[in-house]
Amino acid sequence: MNELMSYASPFLAGGAVLIVMLIGLVWVSLRRALIRQGDYFRQQLRNADKEQQKVSKQLLEVRSVVVGLGKTVNDQQDMIKHLNDRLKELENADTDARLYSRASKMVKLGADLDELIEECELPKAEAELMMSLQKKLQGKEAIPPLTSHPEGKARAVSNRPPVRKQSR
Repeated sequence: MNELMSYASPFLAGGAVLIVMLIGLVWVSLRRALIRQGDYFRQQLRNADKEQQKVSKQLLEVRSVVVGLGKTVNDQQDMIKHLNDRLKELENADTDARLYSRASKMVKLGADLDELIEECELPKAEAELMMSLQKKLQGKEAIPPLTSHPEGKARAVSNRPPVRKQSR
């Protein structure tokens, strides 16, 4: 048994050295794998940082566009408000034109002089003028011809517009 022990010792020592070497090899290969994995993760982190910077730049561009659009919308709202105010001013200022338009319609419908004066608040002379103009436009009254001519001769002027020659 002693003999067996004397032969077993070198085998045990060789086995122990072999195990230590295997553990060393495994440790070296694990270390290399961890270094490669660390390099991979660092590269991923650099790529993510670059992508984050790109997205940040795009976000800044979008923000500036939105600010510009907001300013444009505010300008348009101001313009619309101004135009609405101006429209209201014009509607209020145009009451005379509406009165004359109403008077003209009333004359067309056959209103008499007193109705025009009362309903449209027109002076008598203006109401008479409206009635006279309306009759002339309807052809119920003749329009007097123009009699003044530069050479002193009387000349009749027709109510028709001048005929223009068409160019070819």
